Amino acid sequence: MPRERSNRPERRTVLLLAAVNLVGLGSLTTPVMAGIPLKIDALFSADQRAGALALVLAIGGVSALIANPVFGALSDRTRGRFGRRRPWMLAGALAGIIGILALSAAESFAAIIAAWVCVQVAFNATLAAAAALLADVVPEDRRAAASGIFTAAAFLGVLPPLVLTALLPRQVDLIALVMPALAIAVVGAALTIRESAAGDRARVDLRAALSPTFVALWLQRLGMQSALGLTTAFTLYMVIDRMTGDAVGATPVAMIATLLGGAGIVVGASVGGAWASRRGRYLPFLVAGALGLAGGATIRAFADAPVALWTATTLGGLAVGVYLAVNLALAMRVIPQGRGGAYLGVLNAAETIPQIFGPMVAAMLLHVGAGDPISGASDDYMLLYLTGAAVAVLSMAAIPALRRAARGGSARDGSDLGDSDLGDSDRDGSDLGDSGAPDAAPYDDANEGATSSRR
Repeated sequence: MPRERSNRPERRTVLLLAAVNLVGLGSLTTPVMAGIPLKIDALFSADQRAGALALVLAIGGVSALIANPVFGALSDRTRGRFGRRRPWMLAGALAGIIGILALSAAESFAAIIAAWVCVQVAFNATLAAAAALLADVVPEDRRAAASGIFTAAAFLGVLPPLVLTALLPRQVDLIALVMPALAIAVVGAALTIRESAAGDRARVDLRAALSPTFVALWLQRLGMQSALGLTTAFTLYMVIDRMTGDAVGATPVAMIATLLGGAGIVVGASVGGAWASRRGRYLPFLVAGALGLAGGATIRAFADAPVALWTATTLGGLAVGVYLAVNLALAMRVIPQGRGGAYLGVLNAAETIPQIFGPMVAAMLLHVGAGDPISGASDDYMLLYLTGAAVAVLSMAAIPALRRAARGGSARDGSDLGDSDLGDSDRDGSDLGDSGAPDAAPYDDANEGATSSRR
């Protein structure tokens, strides 16, 4: 009972930050799925709208790619009575709803681009600060479980906008405001999270950013996110060509596949994260995630019926959920204390880059082969999805460099990130660096890395 009571503030903190992640990513869903495509459709002809939409989304993606690490680093260096992370979470949420209002009022192509860049930059400021605060306040032995909840919330965040848009297709501009309005309320509640007094101003150490452990972690996430993008590309078209022959029959099949994949990610992240926290060793989960995604992609490559597709998406979703929870937990294990904003922002780039370039690569792969051997269509879905499976397997090449950290050791002991990476935040005597939580259990990776049970 005493331990149960002592963990309650920590659980509340994790749930609040997961809620921030949910509403932040949810705020970006309606514009991408309906708001921007409808505005582009009203401005451009049928033969120009695809290129115009791709340009808007690509510019927004690049904005997110830059904004997340920049605002993460700024939050690392922020000093004030309101803490390091909380001001950026609130400022991002407020600027985000202003950007959504501007996007709703946009009537020109330039205005759409400007508003969408504003929205992406604003909400990425909120998301970067929230992820960094999670790294600050959650103790080592519960980080994988916390990462699982945080990751699951991100995928749950896309559901409310999708459901509302399906139910009220003529009210897209109004629906686009729902999640941003909730974001302000949720961030307001998250402002009650306690941040301890900060020590000396954090700085980004290039030796840490380029350490073998962090680089391997980044490359494996890049590989897994690239594999996921290839594996899930053009699902609707594949269903049309292989299974139904028409878009009307293919839509519910593809929708169920998407929902099963999303549900698999949520379950995999939540359950896998909790299990990894209890074991304290992440290596088996990294391997299982990569092999599971490769298996799902292989099944999809040969799928000629809805059940096979649904099996593939469920398996792939579970694998990705497990992997993402452990990957985030491992990142928080190896980055220097008190500098989570910058480093988690850089790690986030490994997720954003495939979102920008993945669709173009997938489209090229469809036309490399002689056609699809399953359906006879000109688009080679088998080659596309088998390539996704191969990329997932290749991502495991980074695992040997992560072996020590994944078993419970940490780069913060100075072997990988250098002695200077203990940095100012560790020299101030605080167990959790600049912004540790009062309920977080102290730890020292240099002395206890082998016995700690991080995530």
